[in-house]
Amino acid sequence: MQTNATFTGRARRRTTHPWVRAGDLLARAIITLGGIGTIVAVLMVGVFLLAVALPLFRSARAIPNVTAASGGRRPACIATDESGAVAWTLDRGDDVAGTDRVRVVGAADGVELFSRPAAACGLADWSAIRTVPGSLLGAVGFADGTFRTGRIGLESAFVTPEDVPEAARSLDPGRALAVDGAAIVRGANDRHARVQLVTEWGEPSRALAARIVDVDVTPLGGGTLVAALDQTGRVRVETVTSKRNMLTGKVVNTSTGATIEPPAGFVPAFVRVSELGDQLFVVAADGAARRYVIRDIRKPEEMEAFDVAPGAAGVAAVERLFGGTALAVADSAGDVRIFFASRRDETDRADGLTMTATKTFPAPEARSGGGSQVVAIAASPRSRLFAVADAEGGLDAGIRMLQSTTGETVLRIPGSQGGPPPRAVCIAPRENRLLAAGDAGLSAWSLDTGHADVSVRTLVRPVWYENYPGRVHAWETTGHEAFESKYGLAPLIFGTIKATLYSMLFATPIAILAAIYASQFMHPRWKARIKPTIEMMASLPSVVLGFIAGIVFAPLLERSLMAVITGLFAVPLTLLAGAHLWQLLPAGARSRLAPWRFPVVGLVALPAGVAVTRAVAPWAERLLFDGDVQGWLDGRGGSGFGGWVIALLPLSALAAAVITGRYVNPLLRQWGVAWSPRRAALASLAVFVFGVLVAAALAAAAAVFLDALRLDTRGGLFGTYVQRNALVVAIGMSFAIIPLVFTIADDALTSVPEHLRSASLGAGATPWQTAVRVIVPAAASGLFSAVMIGLGRAVGETMIVLMAAGNTPLIGWNLFNGFQTLSAAIATELPEAARGSTHYRVLFLAALALFAMTFVVNSVAEIVRQRFRRRAHEL
Repeated sequence: MQTNATFTGRARRRTTHPWVRAGDLLARAIITLGGIGTIVAVLMVGVFLLAVALPLFRSARAIPNVTAASGGRRPACIATDESGAVAWTLDRGDDVAGTDRVRVVGAADGVELFSRPAAACGLADWSAIRTVPGSLLGAVGFADGTFRTGRIGLESAFVTPEDVPEAARSLDPGRALAVDGAAIVRGANDRHARVQLVTEWGEPSRALAARIVDVDVTPLGGGTLVAALDQTGRVRVETVTSKRNMLTGKVVNTSTGATIEPPAGFVPAFVRVSELGDQLFVVAADGAARRYVIRDIRKPEEMEAFDVAPGAAGVAAVERLFGGTALAVADSAGDVRIFFASRRDETDRADGLTMTATKTFPAPEARSGGGSQVVAIAASPRSRLFAVADAEGGLDAGIRMLQSTTGETVLRIPGSQGGPPPRAVCIAPRENRLLAAGDAGLSAWSLDTGHADVSVRTLVRPVWYENYPGRVHAWETTGHEAFESKYGLAPLIFGTIKATLYSMLFATPIAILAAIYASQFMHPRWKARIKPTIEMMASLPSVVLGFIAGIVFAPLLERSLMAVITGLFAVPLTLLAGAHLWQLLPAGARSRLAPWRFPVVGLVALPAGVAVTRAVAPWAERLLFDGDVQGWLDGRGGSGFGGWVIALLPLSALAAAVITGRYVNPLLRQWGVAWSPRRAALASLAVFVFGVLVAAALAAAAAVFLDALRLDTRGGLFGTYVQRNALVVAIGMSFAIIPLVFTIADDALTSVPEHLRSASLGAGATPWQTAVRVIVPAAASGLFSAVMIGLGRAVGETMIVLMAAGNTPLIGWNLFNGFQTLSAAIATELPEAARGSTHYRVLFLAALALFAMTFVVNSVAEIVRQRFRRRAHEL
């Protein structure tokens, strides 16, 4: 049998060589594993982000430690040392002994370590006491009308291993042992600390004569602010400053203040000062309250009267919360409301502030079927968390852990039926322990509050923060010690969408039109030079583009704002006008100049457009914005007409194009069958001028109508001008997006089968008609992929946005203000966030949101692309 030889003269191999098969299997395995590995890696990134962010939503936990009998004493105050391992209580004596004592107990086991008579601690005949959570500062009032400020509490100092008593070496972590009138505590890190009871009081104030029923105190930069209320309703507010004589060592206290007489019919029961020391709150038992401004301590000024217990019989407890002017007020029905002074436009107060109930925590249903009365409130010394003890139950009475920022109930500790309720509760400075003391004894719980200042609602919905006039979306994570962190992701998500949208609106038309021109009309010799140049733009580092946009371009844009706005319309119109004028040239001249169209556009048309822009910009600024566009943006004069004209011109141009394409062009095709090329070009130029006039007329008419309705683009699309804004970002980011979109779009257009283009031209279509109606639809899937790749670059861009957007988390479509994106927030704040903190985990949640956004967008894009691809495959 004769075998046909190959062109090389060798016999054709009938079987595949084993090495070829092995190589094929190896390549297939590598490609398969690489693809699967890529998918797994991407999914693992999402799983890792989810694992870090998920603890944000973990519920708080409380583990019971101890319930110890009190020995018949009635605690009035309770606090702990810094670690929460040792607690002290001020107890009133029983009917037999009748001696008030300060007891120091171990919080982990309830064992009394030591105690002292109240008189030995400067508390003889005391009637009211208040301590600042997490510090040693306190104030005490006495039955004779005097009151003092000073230091009371537990002070810790580390003990070296050599100085630890032998009996304390075997202590379990968190346990304490009494040694020589102090407590030795073994910490979780195997370090020992010596805890001592400190009671140091200053000179008494004798401005009041009747029994003190309530006091409050707060530290100031130069001293201490104290307020005292006596049983007649008089309030004394003072600042106490201490100076130490450097020669004698003697401490001299100086007090300055004023006494406030109660208004007629107003009998106060509680007095509180703000943490900043500028506000004084006086609350009556029936819920009536007064707010005073005490910036000048010698002249308190009453600002307003308000009601803290609307619909209730009275007030059960009032507590100042950490960080500002917020008060937690519990009424007789068991409801707890958060009040703070916020700025309201409708207020008639001299300082512009109004006390407002911003959040309400309804009372739990008690076993008797009604609301449970609150008996004590304790504020956390480090956050807006606070504990509320209800009257239902015994020593382990029902306690609620509430968060004033989120408005959420973080934790509920159920109580048991019967027994006396607690008289005082306390949250340890580290929020690691909760204590309740009552007539029956002491109860303690180990706390894990998790991330109580974050909830699903605060992340995505507006929240009423302190010092804000209402509910807002806010992202603000750093500030002073008493700062209220704001973890709203809405401004960051909105900023990401805003940056992406404006950047794509600016870059996509330029990139797609450039790709159409390069693939269908540009001479191959010019394309071989221009395309690599544009592709090289993709290699520019983002930090360089951001630097140029933020440092170089932003000031230039600010100085030439009206010229830039005018150029967005004047330059395209000049290019279109030049294209119509090109058609007026003789056919022979057009053919000779055709290879030089790109230099003509770059060296003639574009400079002409810039010249037209410079000439028209001052005239347009006077006509539309009263000669000052930035003043108009700031709201200084002018109507909304100019803004509506600028905003509506693109839509009116589209409407004019539809009108001319549907109604005018068909008539011209019927009438111009016998026209010469020059006459047809003149008619096309006339239609173009007609379309421009129609677009301008439509925009002007719509602007007049909307302005007559008192509608304005300021506050929406336009607004106050900020140097680093969305327009700067859009232009800067376009240098990163355009090369990607252009390259992929050009490849997609070039890969369209040549027979489709030839058939269209052979059927009599013009090159432009062929490009728009044949080539572009056939390459739709590739064009869509190009846009989606550009969109992915815009969504995840960091450095350009970081350096050119101002990094301000605002919500608003204003083209001329800044914003902050998810990626920019992660880049700037993650290095400073403490590992495992709420801030740290919220940033990972932001990364997860960015991951999800890109995943969803790319999935939808792939579905749409496949549909375009199936349609194009049919061709």
